[in-house]
Amino acid sequence: MQICQIAGYKNSGKTTLMNQLILYFSKTGVIVGSLKHHGHGGDPDLGKLKDNQAHMESGAIMSGVQGEMVSQFTLNMEMDLDEMVRVYSNFPIDLLLIEGYKHAEYPKIVLVRNREDLSLVDELPNVIAAGGWDSELLKNLDVPVFDMKKPGEYLPRLAVYIRRCSYG
Repeated sequence: MQICQIAGYKNSGKTTLMNQLILYFSKTGVIVGSLKHHGHGGDPDLGKLKDNQAHMESGAIMSGVQGEMVSQFTLNMEMDLDEMVRVYSNFPIDLLLIEGYKHAEYPKIVLVRNREDLSLVDELPNVIAAGGWDSELLKNLDVPVFDMKKPGEYLPRLAVYIRRCSYG
């Protein structure tokens, strides 16, 4: 199972990119799973899992969210990211896309909203690409970059980077 994270601060476009990547890969026959980190503190409201529903509608065969003490799998227990990845590895998934968990060691795509977010590209481990809504911000980065306003251009390129991802 290949793994790639989508990282960035709130409202940077993580969920948008996740849905686009899930749809893109699903259409090419890749079996995709998704996992979202509930990074707002506490546990997710299991009645309001709109991002996970969107992931499923985009083609993910499995989707989950993890909070402090509750995981969407109705496991109702605390699990760290590596434990969640092990759960996913028991399913026939080719690609696991993880939204959030910025500081985890998996290969990741970082999204930037503004100049202050640029530091994430240098601070976070295993950054394979960076994207944003302002292409001027991305000009001098040392990783491949893409403009979030042009999905027809960047999705095939990101798919190549993601297919090269390996971990462990």
